[in-house]
Amino acid sequence: MKRALVIVVLAVVANVAYRALHQSGVEQAREEAYAELKALPPVARDFTSPEGAILCLEDAYRRHDIEAAVAAKDFKTEARLMLQRAGYKDFVDEGMIARTSEALASGFRMSTTASWPDVEGGESFFTKREPHADKVVLVTEVRRLPDGGVFQQQLLVAETPEGWRVLNPVYK
Repeated sequence: MKRALVIVVLAVVANVAYRALHQSGVEQAREEAYAELKALPPVARDFTSPEGAILCLEDAYRRHDIEAAVAAKDFKTEARLMLQRAGYKDFVDEGMIARTSEALASGFRMSTTASWPDVEGGESFFTKREPHADKVVLVTEVRRLPDGGVFQQQLLVAETPEGWRVLNPVYK
């Protein structure tokens, strides 16, 4: 009986020790990854780069400023790409793009003001930019949340005469 009790106690101690070591290893890896993200070059919050346009959109979300959020987006390019993906490539004209763009902008306004994205307190890092279409790039953003968690998303961003503007997230 004593021997069984000793074995159980040793097993519990070993399990606790293993979990503590594992947790410290996870925490160390998380801190190292965060240090790598912090070492990336800073991004200006303006429309001179795709990453800066994303920061402008997130700032508009923080301030609950729908006009600034709309100004950070390019619904026309988003509409054109959406119609092409939907198989209307040969039938797309400026009128169709304009109507779709208006519908996208209206839907964005309604959904955003009904439920503002929560970007408060997080940090944004941009780890990758790759070409997607003519004057459109796919940007990978890693967001470190206030609780230390990490969220990654990919966003399409278009170069326009007014600078870079955000299109839509890409879900794979």
